[in-house]
Amino acid sequence: MKTLFILNNPTNLSACLEAIAKEDALLLIEDAVIIARKNIEYKHISLFALKEDLIARGINNTDASWELINYGKFVELTLAFDKSVTWL
Repeated sequence: MKTLFILNNPTNLSACLEAIAKEDALLLIEDAVIIARKNIEYKHISLFALKEDLIARGINNTDASWELINYGKFVELTLAFDKSVTWL
């Protein structure tokens, strides 16, 4: 079962990554977008960061391993995966 993990707190990254399988994906939102500055290649999962949250925090340089998405794509991702899990 493919799961979209949505992370909004950067301090929960390690715990979140422990739960992720290779068919899953990670989406960074809110304060967690600061993680997108680094390449965290992990199990070859898909990595996404919400562009609006990056802009709101003044972050304009991200690692190329992260796909920057808008809210429309966020909705599409939630529909494309079997379930979503939010890490607060």
